[in-house]
Amino acid sequence: MGSSREEEAKAEVFHESDVPYALDRAGYTASGRLVFQHYLWNDITGNLIHPDILADLTATTTPTDSDVQLNVADVGTGTGVWALDVARRSGTHGIKFNVHGFDISDDQFPPDYLLPSNCLLSVSDALATPLEELHSTFDIVHIAHFACVRALGEDPSPVIAHALALLKPGGWIQWDEWARDDQGKVPLVTQAPSPRCDWVLDVSSKIFPRWLLDIAGHLSKHGMLEAARHDSEPPDYLLPGCTMMWYLTADEVVRFGFDEPTKSAFLDALMVAYAETRDKSITAMFKTCSMSVVGKKPKC
Repeated sequence: MGSSREEEAKAEVFHESDVPYALDRAGYTASGRLVFQHYLWNDITGNLIHPDILADLTATTTPTDSDVQLNVADVGTGTGVWALDVARRSGTHGIKFNVHGFDISDDQFPPDYLLPSNCLLSVSDALATPLEELHSTFDIVHIAHFACVRALGEDPSPVIAHALALLKPGGWIQWDEWARDDQGKVPLVTQAPSPRCDWVLDVSSKIFPRWLLDIAGHLSKHGMLEAARHDSEPPDYLLPGCTMMWYLTADEVVRFGFDEPTKSAFLDALMVAYAETRDKSITAMFKTCSMSVVGKKPKC
């Protein structure tokens, strides 16, 4: 890629299209990326629901009690892969899960006949007040990967308010995103200088909203207790998978979230960066760490 195209992309970085959601819902590659992302996340963290949440919600039970019943909401469920994974684990470790996944579109939902009896998927807008019959219904509200929901701008309050309405008193929010450092960047692991990878990571840090860096602070501002961020680093053997997931996501964001000439300039930049990843003397890898932010709704 020539330097003029690179400078053009830098100059146009905030000239985005006006789409409220900078990803794809219709294509099979988008749905495949979400499924791949889910299982990669599981490999990194080793859990679907953060252990602190389960420990708190099951603290009052005794070995003689019947199974704990937990109602779980999955806001922004997409393909439903997280909701289905939690539902199929119902009954393990003495905990039964009833899971309800919500998304603004059902385009990526699996067929109804594949859903177990303890899993339901529905259309709902996470930026609006949920239906009244759903208020104070759930023990856990899971939110994941809202970084590309441009309709939020720099204020995640609508999603937090939506989740709080769904939660029972004493219930928990778990908000999952791919972690970034205090500058909004993803760490780079490389054997030699990789200027193109450095550049695409720097640009991506400017694209995503700053609220990602302090979700715990936003939860606290809404009265959530014990708000805390938990990061998990991928082991080295998962770095190739993490890197491919980053490229797939970046490619999708560029194609569906930007207009020309920025789109073409960014796609060119990704191809050159990928050449540094494939170059055996450089092997630039993106260390995408998982971030789960948890917070508890007061009991009264």
